[in-house]
Amino acid sequence: MIVSGLFVALSIPILIFILAYNYYRTSQTITATLQEDVRKASETSIETIDRMIDGVAARLGVLAQVAATDPDFFRQEQSRDVLYRVVVSLEEIDAAYVSFEDGYHRVVTRIDDDRRRSDPKIPATANWHSSYIDDFSAGEHRERHRTFFDRWEHVVGGYSFPTTMDVRILAGYPEAKQSRALAVTDPAINPDTGYPIIFVRVPIIRGDEFIGCTSANVTLNVLSRFLATHRVSTNSTTIIADASNGRIIAASERSAGIRMVDGQLQIASLQNIADADTREAYRLQVQTKRDHVVFDSPRDGREISASFARFSPSLGQTWQAIILTPTDDFIGPLKDTNRQMALIIVMLTVSELVLIQFLSRRLSKPIENISNDLKSIERLSFKEQPSRPSKIREIAQLQSAAGLLRNSLQSFSSFAPVELIRELIESKIPLRLGVERRHLTVLFSDLENFSTQAERLTPDDLLAQISLYFEQVSSAISQEQGTVDKFIGDGVMAFWGAPVSLPDAEMRACSGALRASRRMEATNVKWRAEGRPALRLRIGLHSAEVLVGNVGSSERFSYTVMGDGVNVAARLEGTNKNFGTTICISDSVFDAVASKIVARPLRRVQVKGRAQAFMVYELLGIVDSVDPELKARPQDTLLCEMSWTASKHFERGDFAEAARCYKEILQKFPDDALAKSMFAAASTSDSQPFKG
Repeated sequence: MIVSGLFVALSIPILIFILAYNYYRTSQTITATLQEDVRKASETSIETIDRMIDGVAARLGVLAQVAATDPDFFRQEQSRDVLYRVVVSLEEIDAAYVSFEDGYHRVVTRIDDDRRRSDPKIPATANWHSSYIDDFSAGEHRERHRTFFDRWEHVVGGYSFPTTMDVRILAGYPEAKQSRALAVTDPAINPDTGYPIIFVRVPIIRGDEFIGCTSANVTLNVLSRFLATHRVSTNSTTIIADASNGRIIAASERSAGIRMVDGQLQIASLQNIADADTREAYRLQVQTKRDHVVFDSPRDGREISASFARFSPSLGQTWQAIILTPTDDFIGPLKDTNRQMALIIVMLTVSELVLIQFLSRRLSKPIENISNDLKSIERLSFKEQPSRPSKIREIAQLQSAAGLLRNSLQSFSSFAPVELIRELIESKIPLRLGVERRHLTVLFSDLENFSTQAERLTPDDLLAQISLYFEQVSSAISQEQGTVDKFIGDGVMAFWGAPVSLPDAEMRACSGALRASRRMEATNVKWRAEGRPALRLRIGLHSAEVLVGNVGSSERFSYTVMGDGVNVAARLEGTNKNFGTTICISDSVFDAVASKIVARPLRRVQVKGRAQAFMVYELLGIVDSVDPELKARPQDTLLCEMSWTASKHFERGDFAEAARCYKEILQKFPDDALAKSMFAAASTSDSQPFKG
């Protein structure tokens, strides 16, 4: 995990930095390309409109010269052919006409489905239309005369109708008259088609006199189609609008330039156009006064780049080209590439991590096994973990050293108390000579008549039985956290409270003694069934302050206990002979755990080496225990209760009643040696020494 973490910490940030830096530098280049493409598109759009207006103006200029030279020519029907030639010369010209100050007006227009729908009188097959309006001299009889053609010069219908139209007030006419120069109007809705058009007018000057205008209706459909086919990118939008009032001249989306208000078509503006992105771009441009703004789309959150480019002042209009381009159209492939690169990096990283884990596992697994072995050894658990020898020399040497250490400690633990070894390992302090005073509970066990039985057994049988005896006793002591000090012939010496202090040393010592006794009872039953002699166990327990520590020479020593308390425990083990008991405990042990054990009083004794007598008890079980090795058996409980009653009478000097009680005990337990002895004492005049 550390190797994997280091790999991720060292390599991934570098890869991310490279990816981010590459993305940043590439996006800068692409953004510059985007801006250049937008600039070129803006210039192309402006140049296209300029050329379109110039082309229309050039043709109208020729008409103006003809009309100035011979005004009456356009009052004749053959003039309509000239107007037709002007209309068909450019796709964007929807209508061409000549208007005079006296009200005379002649026009040629295209006929499409929109016009046919707007006037049911137009023949269904008509594709062209020519008409003229009488001058003002006709008065109230002034009419408009219309002729329709399916192909030019082939008439398919016509009609006339009265009109009061004054051409002099048409949009752009007054401007051309006043400036005597080219006039281009703002877009207006063509009532015949429902789509925006602009009017281009050229004044007719005869001498110094203004006599009328040559005009053309320029449809913006052509311009919209051009803008739609010359996008900067797939999702870009191009709009031509008037910078002064925001009115839209043309747009790559044809329908964007108009809107319906109260059932009427109107020219849309940048403020009320349906496209929210365009409105936001215009708002930011007005707010910042900059010709290039970048913002997040209010519709879908995409980043939008908006550029504004003004038309040449020579046009006479404050028009501007607006191009909105989602930056993802340019940077999107780069982002996709980066995402793919990031995914590839993640996949490669995962693959490398798996490989690192595999390789490092191959290296670390043997080391982990060695570490676990050492921890197990530290806990003095000598179970060897199955592992294959490593092919790496250094690890193989560690495995060999760990195995050697395990075997050495396991061998050492057979000669020294396990807790002492554990304490030595945990303290990290080397062994040295020295003792300390501690309050310990000491146990001595021995086998009754072992020497006699040893003579009757073969060495192998003797070894088998004595080994099992030692195993039963030492395991019982260890289970209750006792320390086996040494084996002395057929005896065992153990203690509780060192090297690890125990707050309940007396209770654990009683439990250990009971477990050893009960286990030997079960073993004896088995041996008798096998025809082997039973080994009767005797145990003595005493609690006292003793010396404990390392005793011996500087070259060889052992961890043991010394003192009067040790001697008392040894004497108590021998006292069992006098009473026919199994576990004798001193009053110091009894007083510490009286409420928790089942024990019957024996009598006061004076052991060898001590002048003061003390009370001795037989341990029979643990109160309320459910453990079969610890709980008191019914006969033990009964014996205990009867013994306490008899003992109280004896201590009070009521020897007759004491004798009666001991007699009752003998009736139920005829082999009880203590009852026999006490009954004899209570029945004679020699009882006085036992009083108290």
